[in-house]
Amino acid sequence: MSVTAWENDNSQFHARRRACLTGRASASDRAAVLVIDTGEFAAQLRDALVGQPVEIAATDDPATGLLLVGRTCPDVVLLGPVRGRLTAAAFLEAIREVEPELPIVVGVSPDDPALAGHAAVLGAAVLAHPYRPEQLLRLLSSLTANRHPLEIRPLRLELGRLIIDGAAPRMWLDGTETRLPMREYLLLRYLAERVGAVVSRGEIVRAIWGVEGVRGSNTLSVHVMRLRKRLGDEDDGPQWIQVIRGVGYQFTVPSPSQGGGDT
Repeated sequence: MSVTAWENDNSQFHARRRACLTGRASASDRAAVLVIDTGEFAAQLRDALVGQPVEIAATDDPATGLLLVGRTCPDVVLLGPVRGRLTAAAFLEAIREVEPELPIVVGVSPDDPALAGHAAVLGAAVLAHPYRPEQLLRLLSSLTANRHPLEIRPLRLELGRLIIDGAAPRMWLDGTETRLPMREYLLLRYLAERVGAVVSRGEIVRAIWGVEGVRGSNTLSVHVMRLRKRLGDEDDGPQWIQVIRGVGYQFTVPSPSQGGGDT
């Protein structure tokens, strides 16, 4: 079992617990989420949601999770397809007896359709397991909207050898971190979020520099040139950012065999 976040005095779990004990509403820009799933999956989920307004406490045992609902007063319970002293279905039945309004998200694997039906009958939301982080964040935001709307931030992008941070202007290429000027970061994310698409110069300028754009046509070209240098792109046969003459730019992800850190 791994339960550490709620034990911190600054934790949103503490704020939720105090609100439960006093009968007062709790307001915060973070959601306290109790995850009942394997330790490996909970760790992966924490990594995927770094920088997001979500605080996670976790256990791999549904029976322990039942006790922790009372101890931590979470905003949402995230129940995976785990087994322990209680089954996932038994946990749902028990929690609904004492917490009929508590938002619960049940992760269902493709080979367990019965759990999906049982969860729906008991008023829980159902998602395919393993979860897609962006889909899960949207659902968490909707489930907590009445208490404290969440400001969901962009997720980091993982594109082969390249990782682009979602919360800070930086990237990692082949594991090496590079801090980026804000305009370069915004340009890189804009292109990387549209892998394979040909994006016009005008669209990029309006998105990055505003409706009025920028004076002269060289500013975008200079920023693209700097990004290509950081990515190790050559003028002859670039791998990441390609110029489509007369149209704009196309962002592609090279295969692992197309190079390493010095490509």
